[in-house]
Amino acid sequence: MSEFDLELLSDDHDRKGFRCGKVCLERYLCETAKGHLHKGVSITRVLVERNARKPKPVLGYFTLTSRVASAANWPGVTKSLPAMPVSMVLLGRMAVAEYWQGRGIARLLLAAARQIAAGSMRGAGGIGMAVDPADEELVAFYAKYGFRRVDNESLRMFLPLDSLC
Repeated sequence: MSEFDLELLSDDHDRKGFRCGKVCLERYLCETAKGHLHKGVSITRVLVERNARKPKPVLGYFTLTSRVASAANWPGVTKSLPAMPVSMVLLGRMAVAEYWQGRGIARLLLAAARQIAAGSMRGAGGIGMAVDPADEELVAFYAKYGFRRVDNESLRMFLPLDSLC
């Protein structure tokens, strides 16, 4: 990411100008992400061009949050996992600005999210990263990076901690 910086969302970023083609993801960044950050609900990180002027255009973003889930039967989970809910990191949202789509930004964002999640779980516990893709096209995207569906009834996918980095 030598030509880019990954930053914690702040007032330095142009949230209102972000367009990715999905209104729900645009609206989340513009209206909700900063409040969730301040309340501790989730952490949003944005990718910007190095040396961009304020307000910095957002090339893409992702949110991470801690979750617990009953994951004993999920693919890649250790067989001795307790039946009780366990900690993991949820990749809640990820989006790339329209102009930057198809240029590898999603891959960069996902790699950064995986690294941050792995560091967090190695320091505080957790079994891996989950994601809830919005559709089958996104299921295919995450599958390319090792995520596997947790069951046939949902789109939720999972990647064990040992596979994150």
